[in-house]
Amino acid sequence: MKETYKSYFLYFLILVYVSGSIGFVMNPAFFSPFTPYTLLLTCLVFLIHTPLADKNFIIAFFSIALLGFIIEVIGVKTGLIFGKYSYGDGLGIKLLEVPLIISINWAMLICAGIRIVSSIFANKITVLAVAALLVTLIDLLIEQVAPKLDFWQFESGLPGIHNYLGWIGVAFFISYFFYPILIKSNRTVSLIILILQIIFFTSLFIFI
Repeated sequence: MKETYKSYFLYFLILVYVSGSIGFVMNPAFFSPFTPYTLLLTCLVFLIHTPLADKNFIIAFFSIALLGFIIEVIGVKTGLIFGKYSYGDGLGIKLLEVPLIISINWAMLICAGIRIVSSIFANKITVLAVAALLVTLIDLLIEQVAPKLDFWQFESGLPGIHNYLGWIGVAFFISYFFYPILIKSNRTVSLIILILQIIFFTSLFIFI
């Protein structure tokens, strides 16, 4: 795909997030059903800016998504990894009680986080640890609005500390073996997507 068209997709994504942030504040009931489609568009924009000709990158990305999905299913069914929680209908189509888009979005955030952190630190373990912490902090932010948007709900109302420790561990270990491949993604696009999601969920936390 030509670089010009890639840029158009990125500009459109930014517009979607800006308008969505305003729309959610004004009428969350109307804009909430568009959430899974927005996340899918985000992943699409991320992927078209990565080396798609490198089959290893595509395999790594969807392997992380699949592993994340399996871990989510185990988490929902047992409550052992993240605590007892269940998904609502706010994230779209579910399989085995887990929204399909959630694992794809987490794979994207992990890949983007690793790419950004790898430009700051050189040591692999440091990059994986800091990126895992970054992704978990984004999860912490989303947790604040998840019940209101019918994303997911913990049985006790609030997630325990083991939820965040679980996500740090999961993000670290499922990306460990893919590290040399994941750092090939686009740094600028990775940074923009992380910033968009942080700003979006921060605005929802403040205003809804």
